[in-house]
Amino acid sequence: MLGYVAPRAHRTSEAIGTDTLAQFTALAHLHADGWGVATLDASGDVGVTGGRSQASPAELAPHVDPPARARTIYLRFASRGSPPTPENTQPFLRDRLAFQHNGLMAPRDRALEMLSVEDRLHLRGTTDSEVYFAVLRSELQGQPTGDPGLSDVARAVTRLRAQYPASCLNALLLTKHGLIVVHSAGTASAPLAAFAAREADPTRLPPGHGSDYNILRYTSTESGAHVVSTTGVEQDGWTDLPADSISLITAAAVIHLAL
Repeated sequence: MLGYVAPRAHRTSEAIGTDTLAQFTALAHLHADGWGVATLDASGDVGVTGGRSQASPAELAPHVDPPARARTIYLRFASRGSPPTPENTQPFLRDRLAFQHNGLMAPRDRALEMLSVEDRLHLRGTTDSEVYFAVLRSELQGQPTGDPGLSDVARAVTRLRAQYPASCLNALLLTKHGLIVVHSAGTASAPLAAFAAREADPTRLPPGHGSDYNILRYTSTESGAHVVSTTGVEQDGWTDLPADSISLITAAAVIHLAL
C-alpha cells in the first residue's frame, strides 16, 4: 500500500518521486493478484479504478499520471479463498470513501458476526478486507455527515482487534478530507509460506519482506507531499508511524491518535 496527500495537485511521480514509484510498481511481480488506485479529484470526490491482473507501469500510468491532491495505490497478494475478481479488488469504494487493507482476518465469519443482517447483504465479494471496511462504516451510521474521524476509526479497529488479536489491521482510508492510516500490525509476520508456494526465491524477496513486513512509514517529499507506504521501497530517513495508532494525513499536518 502507498498513499500521498499534497498541498496542490501532483502527478504521483512528482509527489512521491520517480524512484519510489518505480520501486513500488516493481513489487507487482510478487503482489500479482490485481491492483487498484483511489484518487481525490479537484471537486473533492473520491474515485477508484483497478484491475485483476498483475500491474505493469504501462497499465498503471493512466491512473497515476493525472495530477491529484491525494491518491492511494494497492498491489494485491490474495488470501486463499478470495480470487482476483472485480468484487475483491481493492481499494473498495463505498459512500465516497476508499479503503484498502493489508493483512488477514481469519476466520472471516467472526467479523461477519459484527455486522447487521442488512450490512451483510451489501457485501459484494469474499474478502475479509471488505468486511473490515463494513465494520468501520457501521461506526458512522447515524452521523449527519457520514465522514469518519479518528475516533470513529479507532472504535472499529478496537472492536476488530478484540476478535483478531494477532491479525494485521493496517489500512488506508481516503476521504475528501485526507488520508486516514491504521497502523496496527498485531503479531502477524510476513507470509513466507505463501511466497514460497508461488515459487518465490526466499533469498530474492523484495526489501522489507522479512521481520519489518508490516511496518508503515511516512515522509515528506520535496514536492510538499506527505507520503505513507508499506515496506518494499527505499525508506531511508522515513519515520515509523506509531505502533497501534490511527493517523490523519492532510496537506497541512500529520496527526496521530493512540489506540
